[in-house]
Amino acid sequence: MSITIDLNDALVQQAERYAQQHGRSLAALVEDYLRQVVQEPAKPLAPAVQELYGILSLPADFDYKTQRDEPAR
Repeated sequence: MSITIDLNDALVQQAERYAQQHGRSLAALVEDYLRQVVQEPAKPLAPAVQELYGILSLPADFDYKTQRDEPAR
Protein backbone atom coordinates (compact mmCIF):
# COMPACT_ATOMS: atom_id res chain seq x y z
CA MET A 1 0.00 0.00 0.00
CA SER A 2 1.20 3.45 -0.74
CA ILE A 3 0.12 6.79 0.77
CA THR A 4 0.84 10.45 0.21
CA ILE A 5 1.62 12.74 3.14
CA ASP A 6 2.14 16.50 2.96
CA LEU A 7 5.10 17.56 5.12
CA ASN A 8 7.19 20.66 5.60
CA ASP A 9 9.81 20.83 2.81
CA ALA A 10 12.67 21.67 5.18
CA LEU A 11 11.78 18.74 7.42
CA VAL A 12 11.66 16.36 4.47
CA GLN A 13 15.09 17.55 3.28
CA GLN A 14 16.57 17.06 6.76
CA ALA A 15 14.99 13.62 7.04
CA GLU A 16 16.29 12.61 3.61
CA ARG A 17 19.83 13.67 4.59
CA TYR A 18 19.53 11.73 7.84
CA ALA A 19 18.31 8.64 6.00
CA GLN A 20 21.11 8.88 3.44
CA GLN A 21 23.76 9.29 6.18
CA HIS A 22 22.44 6.12 7.81
CA GLY A 23 22.20 4.12 4.58
CA ARG A 24 18.41 3.98 4.67
CA SER A 25 15.57 5.25 2.56
CA LEU A 26 13.18 7.83 3.93
CA ALA A 27 10.33 5.37 3.39
CA ALA A 28 12.14 2.75 5.51
CA LEU A 29 12.69 5.24 8.33
CA VAL A 30 9.04 6.27 8.34
CA GLU A 31 7.91 2.65 8.23
CA ASP A 32 10.20 1.72 11.14
CA TYR A 33 8.94 4.68 13.15
CA LEU A 34 5.29 3.82 12.54
CA ARG A 35 5.99 0.19 13.43
CA GLN A 36 7.40 1.36 16.80
CA VAL A 37 4.47 3.70 17.44
CA VAL A 38 1.82 1.01 16.97
CA GLN A 39 3.78 -1.78 18.66
CA GLU A 40 2.43 -3.16 21.91
CA PRO A 41 4.17 -1.44 24.81
CA ALA A 42 6.87 -3.42 26.53
CA LYS A 43 6.77 -4.10 30.22
CA PRO A 44 6.68 -0.86 32.19
CA LEU A 45 10.06 0.45 33.28
CA ALA A 46 10.99 0.20 36.93
CA PRO A 47 10.43 3.54 38.71
CA ALA A 48 14.19 4.08 39.18
CA VAL A 49 14.80 3.53 35.46
CA GLN A 50 11.82 5.70 34.49
CA GLU A 51 13.34 8.56 36.52
CA LEU A 52 16.53 8.36 34.46
CA TYR A 53 14.83 7.90 31.09
CA GLY A 54 15.60 10.76 28.72
CA ILE A 55 18.08 12.69 30.88
CA LEU A 56 21.04 11.97 28.59
CA SER A 57 21.30 14.00 25.39
CA LEU A 58 23.75 12.83 22.72
CA PRO A 59 24.56 14.20 19.26
CA ALA A 60 22.59 12.62 16.41
CA ASP A 61 25.79 11.11 14.98
CA PHE A 62 26.91 9.53 18.30
CA ASP A 63 28.01 5.93 17.77
CA TYR A 64 27.85 4.05 21.06
CA LYS A 65 29.57 1.02 19.53
CA THR A 66 32.69 3.07 18.74
CA GLN A 67 32.67 4.56 22.22
CA ARG A 68 32.09 1.16 23.82
CA ASP A 69 35.02 -0.38 21.97
CA GLU A 70 37.54 2.39 22.74
CA PRO A 71 39.90 1.67 25.63
CA ALA A 72 39.21 3.61 28.85
CA ARG A 73 41.37 6.65 29.36
